[in-house]
Amino acid sequence: MTTETERAAAHAVAEPRAPGLVPAIAWRNLWRNTRRTWLTVGGIAFAVMLLLVVRSIQNGMFKTMIDSGTHLLSGHVQIQHPNYEADPSLQNTFADGAALERRVAAMPHVLAVGQRANAHALVSFGERSYGALVMGVEPAAEAQLSTLPSSVRTGKYLDGFRDAVIGAGLARDLEIEVGDELVVLGSTRDGTVAALSVTLTGIFETGISDIDRSVVQIPLPAFQEAFGLGDEAQMLVVRLDDIDRIDDFIAAGAGDRLRWRSWRELMPEVVQMIQLKSFSSALLFMILSLLVTFSAFNTFVMMVFERRREFGVLLAIGMKPGRILQMVQIEALCLTALGVAIGLLLGAAIVLYVGHVGIPLGGAGAQLLQSFHLPDRLYAAMSRDGLLLGPILMFVAIPLAALIPSMRILKLHPVDAMRDGA
Repeated sequence: MTTETERAAAHAVAEPRAPGLVPAIAWRNLWRNTRRTWLTVGGIAFAVMLLLVVRSIQNGMFKTMIDSGTHLLSGHVQIQHPNYEADPSLQNTFADGAALERRVAAMPHVLAVGQRANAHALVSFGERSYGALVMGVEPAAEAQLSTLPSSVRTGKYLDGFRDAVIGAGLARDLEIEVGDELVVLGSTRDGTVAALSVTLTGIFETGISDIDRSVVQIPLPAFQEAFGLGDEAQMLVVRLDDIDRIDDFIAAGAGDRLRWRSWRELMPEVVQMIQLKSFSSALLFMILSLLVTFSAFNTFVMMVFERRREFGVLLAIGMKPGRILQMVQIEALCLTALGVAIGLLLGAAIVLYVGHVGIPLGGAGAQLLQSFHLPDRLYAAMSRDGLLLGPILMFVAIPLAALIPSMRILKLHPVDAMRDGA
């Protein structure tokens, strides 16, 4: 007695011009063993969903880390003299920074832009002197570019021409307090002495000892006057509304004679850490994909074994082995498509929720993150890798897992197959 699948297959042999008949048979075959089908689909969906969710949470974590790291001092992009990277001295500056600042501020997606100039100098109070990095900044722009102004714990940020703020570690070393006079001694571009007396208006604490023990900020006009720069600056710091737009922004300014450097060049250690974490997570995802693939492989091994009689009948009525193999591959593709669709829907729903609400970190960890100006929640950001990598892996691995045991169909003899399956 023939089954419904065998009757449909016989019709497919009789009507070779019905291209949609074999896929219809393959789809019907999937539901002959509903539990096994849903177990395989569930495994595929879980792998795709997990990959999308984890990659998106990781992507959100990376974005937060990059945003917080660049928000302290470096900015998303720095525009510098071409020789500044090799020689960050006062010799490598650019003129008319105000005009460049206005032009960059008018570009799309720019949130904030400001000029800066740096010089190593000796800072003194009373009989105590220490080496420091003196930064000339534009106070109004700096409040949008950097979290350092909001890190002032004592006093206030820069306001007047002769104001200065320093790190808490340097303030302790100098034993200086807000309101005291700080003397800055350095060298101008032509080698003469640069001397400047400023009033300490604020003490900041970022939690990063290298900054808290070495950085002094003063208004850019006071810096330019003391170090003989005129209207020149060493860099223009830019902050955008989305870090994913940085490459397009730099490409828009590629014709400029100055060098436009992204955070990747300014913070290579962060790039290396992201690459390392991405590689380790990719390795885990590959292991997960292998487990799902072996599960599918086992499913199709059992399927080929259980359907020997069916395959024998199909061969006996004239269906070619390649046609049967095609039918099994279509079944594998249907399983994969169903699992991928469910996984993407579930994963996207979770990512959208976590991206909006976030995962609270709570406790002492949240307080520690807030002290470093980091959010106390972990947010997800939809990852293109997560959207593509899972489906691609599944659409490659599952049909391959089905193909290996299905190759036995090519060696089946109709009589032997029908006798074994009887």
